[in-house]
Amino acid sequence: MSDAPASRGLRATAVSHDYTRGERIADAAVHFTGIALALMAAPVLILLAAVFDGGAPVVAGVAVYTVGMFAMLGCSAAYNLIPTVRWKELLRRLDHAAIYVKIAATQTPFAMLIGGAGMGWVIGSVWATALGAVLGKLFWPARMRRLSLPLYLGLGWAGLMLMWPGEGAHALSPVSTGLIVTGGLIYTAGVGFFLAKRLRFHNAIWHGFVLVATFVFYSAIISEIGLRAVAAAG
Repeated sequence: MSDAPASRGLRATAVSHDYTRGERIADAAVHFTGIALALMAAPVLILLAAVFDGGAPVVAGVAVYTVGMFAMLGCSAAYNLIPTVRWKELLRRLDHAAIYVKIAATQTPFAMLIGGAGMGWVIGSVWATALGAVLGKLFWPARMRRLSLPLYLGLGWAGLMLMWPGEGAHALSPVSTGLIVTGGLIYTAGVGFFLAKRLRFHNAIWHGFVLVATFVFYSAIISEIGLRAVAAAG
């Protein structure tokens, strides 16, 4: 009996907008494109990390990034594309929670590449915050409603800002840093479309921004691994 309210809450229909068929098709195209590209890109990234870096921390960091990428894409596709009503609220919670996982996972390979004693504390703090937010989204979504967007943006920018200071081996290259900033700006700009609920295709556009930003961060990881390999060989 005590579990009945919680069960009904998970099966409740999430508040959604009346998207047209064209909007749903466009959103599905963005999701399927993202998943297809991720399936091709993930093994390439792990292979490059293993061949050109070879260090267990970097390979593990890259693997964590790919897991976070698939978690975000998979949960987003499930929530936005599966027409079920019964579990819509649960899928919504998973979708929103997976964003925190993706944010922390994106920062993990950069932290492993930079290294240094202090970087463990940085990435540990990022993950602790992200996992706390995940629990909040899953079990207390109403309390997280007003905090979600500021926390998404704050966690993303704060974590990356903490990684910038450094010299020599403990610094990211200008190329990677530029890509990171570009990716962050794309994510941030996309939020405007996410909030523009009355704009047609706003959901597909928002997810398109997410996909492009993901590709930019992916490129930043590859460029950093490649540049460090070239420097080591020279």
